[in-house]
Amino acid sequence: MFCFHKAPHGALFVLWQTLLYGLLAFTWPPAVHAQSEVATVRYVLDGDTVILSDDRSVRLIGINAPELGHKGAADEPFAAAARDRLRQLVLGTPVRLEFEDEHRDRYGRWLAHLWLTDGRSVEEILLANGLASVVAIPPNVRDTARLQAVETVARRARLGLWGHRYSEPMDIGDGIPEPGFRFVRGRVTHVGKSRKYIYLDLGRQFALRIRQEDWDRYFRGRPDAWHGALLMARGWVSERDGRAQMAIGHPAMVERLP
Repeated sequence: MFCFHKAPHGALFVLWQTLLYGLLAFTWPPAVHAQSEVATVRYVLDGDTVILSDDRSVRLIGINAPELGHKGAADEPFAAAARDRLRQLVLGTPVRLEFEDEHRDRYGRWLAHLWLTDGRSVEEILLANGLASVVAIPPNVRDTARLQAVETVARRARLGLWGHRYSEPMDIGDGIPEPGFRFVRGRVTHVGKSRKYIYLDLGRQFALRIRQEDWDRYFRGRPDAWHGALLMARGWVSERDGRAQMAIGHPAMVERLP
């Protein structure tokens, strides 16, 4: 028990100030670096991107939905269905945003998991409906295994995009995939290295490109051990250094086939 009447006047003030600051610090934890927040969705752009009431654009972590058509191009299969399902789930309602290590992408969009007020994961619902596929983009890969488990069930049941040729991997021996998110299959004919990247060549005109730091952190074994392996990969195809490439950052994006 404190004996305030015996404390000197200055000491009493310091003691009271210390107790007050301690109470405030306990009652109002700092919001800086908060890993979650509650917000309201004002608009749904597509099956994996929303706009909040404060105009922030949010890209859902861990999934990719088929693309809506732009500039006269046709929608990819299930793109409109994914957007509509996301609208049904979150439009005009409060959701909890949960962040991982990287909060924003190179386009300025916020990166977050979305949770409904009843505790359900928005990403899991879209995956379970077969309206999205798992993507793992470092460093935001904490929940990859959880999302993969949901996708696996939908794939086995051939739900949504898993029952459509959209998700059937293109054999690299039959040609080069167009730019965009693609599923591909091929055998590693050569393993190359540069100062920053490891290249798993699937023929002469296509390669999987993996940053050395991502390989060291997430992959097992030596890259050379992948020579001759038959792979199925998913990711975004682009042209770089005169040939088509797919950037891979995590083992969840590439599967070794028997």
